[in-house]
This record gives sequence, structure tokens and C-alpha cells, in this order.
Amino acid sequence: MEKIGLFPLGIVMFPEAVIPLHIYEERYKLLIKNCWEQKKPFGISLIDSSKIYNIGCVCEVIDIFKISEDGKMDIIVKGLWRYQLNSFTDGEQPYYIGNVTQLNDIEEKTDEALLIECLTKFNEIVDNLHDVRIEAIDIMKLKSNIPSYIIASKAGLSVNQKQEILEKRNENERLNLILIHLKRVLPMVKEAEIISKIIRNDGYYFPGMKD
Repeated sequence: MEKIGLFPLGIVMFPEAVIPLHIYEERYKLLIKNCWEQKKPFGISLIDSSKIYNIGCVCEVIDIFKISEDGKMDIIVKGLWRYQLNSFTDGEQPYYIGNVTQLNDIEEKTDEALLIECLTKFNEIVDNLHDVRIEAIDIMKLKSNIPSYIIASKAGLSVNQKQEILEKRNENERLNLILIHLKRVLPMVKEAEIISKIIRNDGYYFPGMKD
């Protein structure tokens, strides 16, 4: 069991994900300052309607690129590993201190066909999004042992869907959930793009019409 500072947020952080955060509350400015100076990690747990979820992600601060005169910070954090939040205390610091245990996957070989299908659907969606800049994912350049987190972070999932994926302890289960989502989204994306093309072309659309 390990003790870490907790940062409850309305987001889900995945291992290996890198995101920017704007820190403005006094207690979390202190948390980030302590973690940066002492080279310690902290935990991001989803908070929703005052509920703090038990499964979160340990993170490290990899850069503080702006500090305002009032102490507000713009930082970059990276997800490291998932944890089970066993308990937390209030009063030891201005922020919560959590007692966490690392949450590992139940080992199982990744279903390559399932992964390829997920990436194919994801890239098909990307190809149909002409008004939004999202990069396709090249399976040959994937270096992660947990590609589900990479896809999930870009797939337009809701916060609750992301939390469900974070809590799964099997890569194939995560990929299957993502695939179900992508199959549902793809027809909607295609329909929305057709409507967008009709609008851009003054109400006329013919199959194969170029922008």
C-alpha cells in the first residue's frame, strides 16, 4: 500500500496519457508544488456529484510551463499506473491523502484481430472527420502494451465510459467496449459529414462530390 496526494477531477486519466492541467485552487497548487519539488507522484480520481471513484491513475508532473503571479500553474502530467483507492484522510495536508494499491491487469494475450478491428474503425472515423483534426493511429508505430488506453483517449468516449474502461482489468475487454462505441459512432459521423457537405455545397450533394 502506498500513500499519495489525491487530486479529484471531473476527468479520467489513463496510464501513458499526457495532458495539460490548469491549477488554481490553493490546496492543489500546494500538492503540485510538493510533488514537483519532491519528485513524487499523485493520484487523479474521477469525482462526480461529490462521489470519488475508487479506481484512479497515478500521475507525475513532467513540466510546469507557466506560473502566474498569483501562483496559478499550467502544467503537463503523465499517467503512470492505475490504483485502487482503499481509504483517504483529510487534515494531514490541505488536500486528501489516499492509501492506494496498484491495480494490475489479469494477464491475457491481446486479441490482435480485435485490436486491428478497433484501429480500422477508429481510422475510418478519422477519415470522415474533415472539420476536426485527429490523427489516425498506425498499428505499426504502436509501442504500448496497452493500446486500448491510447484509442480510448481519442475516441470521443463519455467520462463514464472512460471510467468503465479504466476499471477493466483485461485488455481485450477494454478493446471490445471501445469497438462497440466506435461501431455506434461511425454511422453518425458519416451522416453528419454528409449534412456538412450539403450545407457547404448550397444544398446539393452527389456521391463522390469533392469539397
